[in-house]
Amino acid sequence: MNLALGLRAVPGGYAVLLGAGASVSAGMLSAWGVQCDLIRQIASIEGVDIPDGDDGPYDWYVERFEREPAYDTLLADLSGTNGGRQVLLRSYFEPDETEREQGLKQPADAHRALARLVAAGYIRVIITLNFDHLIEDALREAGLRPTIIRRSSDLAGMVPLHAQRQGVVIHLHGDYLDPDSMRNTPEELKEYEQEVDKLLDQVFDEYGLIIAGWSANYDPALVNALKRCPTRRFDTYWADPYPLSTAATELLEQRQGSYVPADADRFLTRTADAVTTLAERNRTNPQNIATAIATAKRELRSNGPAINLHDTLRREAARLADHPLRTATAEIPQPELNAVYQRWLAEWEAETETLVALAAVTAYWGNDTTDRYWFADVERLATITWGNGAGQRLLNDLRRAPATLLLHSAGLAAVAAERWPLVARLLTGPRAQDIISRVEMPAAALLGPDTVLGLHTSAARVHGYLKPIFTGHVVANENAFTEAWERFEYLRLLVQEDAGNYIGAPHLLVSGMRGDYRPLVSQWLERELALGDQHPLLHAGFLGGDLDRVTATQKTVDSRISGWVDQIDSITSRVINRFGPFYPDELS
Repeated sequence: MNLALGLRAVPGGYAVLLGAGASVSAGMLSAWGVQCDLIRQIASIEGVDIPDGDDGPYDWYVERFEREPAYDTLLADLSGTNGGRQVLLRSYFEPDETEREQGLKQPADAHRALARLVAAGYIRVIITLNFDHLIEDALREAGLRPTIIRRSSDLAGMVPLHAQRQGVVIHLHGDYLDPDSMRNTPEELKEYEQEVDKLLDQVFDEYGLIIAGWSANYDPALVNALKRCPTRRFDTYWADPYPLSTAATELLEQRQGSYVPADADRFLTRTADAVTTLAERNRTNPQNIATAIATAKRELRSNGPAINLHDTLRREAARLADHPLRTATAEIPQPELNAVYQRWLAEWEAETETLVALAAVTAYWGNDTTDRYWFADVERLATITWGNGAGQRLLNDLRRAPATLLLHSAGLAAVAAERWPLVARLLTGPRAQDIISRVEMPAAALLGPDTVLGLHTSAARVHGYLKPIFTGHVVANENAFTEAWERFEYLRLLVQEDAGNYIGAPHLLVSGMRGDYRPLVSQWLERELALGDQHPLLHAGFLGGDLDRVTATQKTVDSRISGWVDQIDSITSRVINRFGPFYPDELS
């Protein structure tokens, strides 16, 4: 819990150091284990049976060849070609069909927990002593594209650590795909290149440390790097299911850190869960939103410019635009798709809440000047590029979730305040490109809840998300919120239909009987349009300011909604003989 609080307080302020113990549960041999197995193969070729024991293969090799074993010479002894050496190494780190079925040599709970923390922006730097790719695989499963450092030459021109939004994985002792980079012998682990030492000095000085699966017994260069660091800006946590070694205890005491008696899987998973719980608890605390809204109202009432409100809105929008989930591109394995989707959706709802609340206040009580604090961010957050996971549109569309929540929040507030020119600008001004057809259109046509969230109850979810933010803070009561929701969402559906986009399952009150269902809000729009072209909404350019175009689109939308409700009626038989308005999407 202490670590979770630290991660929440300083996102990106902690680095992770993973030793061999972090890969044990995934069925991986340690670097020492791989080397010993290679030596046993060489001994077998020479007809020698090496006795059991951790140091037996090493001692035999040194006595037999009068030199320390190294990966390059071991592999050369066992295979005469680069291809053969690659195949030999891959067998230790990549699962065959049987191992895949058993879940071996694949990311374990620790790796997936780290990926969750990286995706949420809490961790950026991961140092691994392992040759395997388990952490990279977990990050890619989470839709991230990490920077991979395998040797000292990779550090040249590397993006600074604090800017590694997708995470950076530093293979301190090499990578099995690059055998020349692999370190394991005492001589190889005695010291690092100058560039590597410089990087370690920076990490150990500037970051808190989360250590898991490392004994500190066999890595003198790494131990020395930790000893060199005199500062302790943030805490150190060292997880191990067994009592720490003498070397590890001395390092932990020097850094005044905390020992956690747990393996990497348990410790990192519980940490990630605790961070998620804190984020959700913070998000659902109405007092946080109430305070932010009250502060914004005071600033808007003052005579001078609302500088703090402006800065907060700009900061929140920039943070969301640069969020790792916005730039995630990797394809998620199908069995994990639903779990990843649910996690990302909850994350977006939590991360966007401050921007949504402040935009609502500013759109309701603001003016043309304060509209500029947030207006351009609708288009900015609606603009995305198609990721590598071409078959997973669900996650690609979900990257527009902040734009959908912002559009609806500001739009509802503008409707409630009857700021019709702002409503028209919101619905027709910001532009975005459909990531399939590549056609540019009003962003409002692409930001429907059903399109972006991908759930049958998406619109109802957005409705439920916004209601506690608005009720009592922006509008007087739930009835006023419902009225604003109905009006804005109906107008947005007209824009969506006018752009030629399919209308899914709107969350609108409907009344009538089979064959003649109609959204209640349609009658409101008819009354408003009785003013003709002089209505402020049309005068501001809604659907080109063309009354006939609006009327024709309205009839089409009403017809589509009626047909959709009829379909629900015929399938469920739950709508027949209903009296009074109802939400069809709740019945289906």
